[in-house]
This record gives sequence, structure tokens and C-alpha cells, in this order.
Amino acid sequence: MSEKKRRINMYYNYKRQNPVNNFPPPPPCIGGTIYTVRPGDTMFRIANEYGISLQQLIEANPQVQNPNIITPGQKICVPSKIVPPPPPEFCTDGTIYIVQQGDSMFTIARRFGVTLQRLIAANPQVADPNVIEVGQQICIPIPDLPLPENICKAELRPLREGVLGGTAFINEATPTLWITTFGLPAPAEIDSCYCVYVAWVYNPVADAYVKTKLQPTGLSGIEGGYSTFPSLITFEGYKEIIVTAEPRNIPARPSGEVVLSGVIIC
Repeated sequence: MSEKKRRINMYYNYKRQNPVNNFPPPPPCIGGTIYTVRPGDTMFRIANEYGISLQQLIEANPQVQNPNIITPGQKICVPSKIVPPPPPEFCTDGTIYIVQQGDSMFTIARRFGVTLQRLIAANPQVADPNVIEVGQQICIPIPDLPLPENICKAELRPLREGVLGGTAFINEATPTLWITTFGLPAPAEIDSCYCVYVAWVYNPVADAYVKTKLQPTGLSGIEGGYSTFPSLITFEGYKEIIVTAEPRNIPARPSGEVVLSGVIIC
């Protein structure tokens, strides 16, 4: 075989193994996420994975002429936000933070007052600390400091996108609650019927709640609360704290959307 023919064969072998994919781009994916098709994907599998109907996915991608045929590397619109789920037992001793536009591991570490090394160590699921994506969940570690006698703590994890978290302390003996939350939107942004946020300390055995109305601190997105509960002898048996959005006339038990939740650790 001549050298020229050998080079021609090499060129066509390369083209067969590395085809140029000129896929039409998806339409504007407002409120959704652009997804890159992976080997083995189908429209049905993608829809099922992200909790939407196949018809919704097809309608969001009119550029896909045949929904039965999609190719690795092709871009499609998933009409919902894709938030990577955390691995099992993720961030048991910290607070989950949702990565925002412009974030880096360095800026997140500086914002929450932890070292970059501790932040990286708390997030082994991040393969490359130099590359994090909007919507990704990051564990913010907390200092492992001993608590004073009778004082218990709850790290409050966000249950709504955009909420950063919160911290609560209780004195079992008094009993007293201190709580601070971060990143809560105005209650009316969740629903026009909501006016306030309320922290609820819950006793699952007695199915009983005590409540504290949160107040703005004057700092954007930060609300706090403080209460003593003279009707209780002790906080013994109270295991959980939740924060809910509630109407102006606060009910005796939580009824609104839960935005934060945590387990009390003594």
C-alpha cells in the first residue's frame, strides 16, 4: 500500500470514529436546564430521571425531529432545575449550601469562615475543587466545639432552593431557644397568604410543639428568634426543629411550607 493511500485510509477511519455532530441547538430553556446527552440515554430515561413526563420533555425540544433517536453530545432542554442529589450520609455534621452563580470553593469558604482545606475535605464528592456548578450541593463544615452543660444544638438544613440554612441552640434546663436563619425570602414570596416565619420545637413522642416567631434582624436575609417556655419543665423529649412560613394569625401547630429542618444534638 502506498503512503498516500495509507494516509487516506487513516483519515477516513478517524472520521468514522470521531463524527462531527451538527445538532440543532435547543430553544431557550427558561426555567429549565440544558442537559448533554450521554451514551445510553433515551428521552424516556431522562424524563423519568428528572421527574417529568415524556411529553413535557418532547414539547420542550422541538429541535429533536425523532424523539426515539438522540445522540451522545446532543443538547436538550430539561424543563426543570437539575440539582445533583447528595450522596448518602452527606453533610451529617454541617450545613448544605446550594452553589450560586459566581461561587468558587474559595469564596464559599471565606463567606462561611472555614478554611479552604476543611471545605474541600468535607466535600469528597467534588472531583475537582476548581470546578463547581450552579445548583450543586456543598457541605459547609461546622467547628467541632464542646457545648456547655444543658446546651443542645441543631443545624437547620434548607428545604427550599435559595435558602442558606440556620442554627439553633436550646437550653434543656431553662428551657430556652435561640435561633438564627440565613437566606430566607420574604414569606409572601412563597405564597401571598404567608406573613411571618415561625420556628417549631417538636416532641415526637408527645406529638407536641412549642413555637417562636422569627423577627428580621435588619440584615438582608437574616432572621432570628429567642424564647423561654415557662410552661415546660424541661426540653427533654424535644428532638427536632423546623421553620415554616405562616399566616399573620399563627396556628397552634405548623401548617405552612417547611423551609428549614434540623435534629437537636446534645
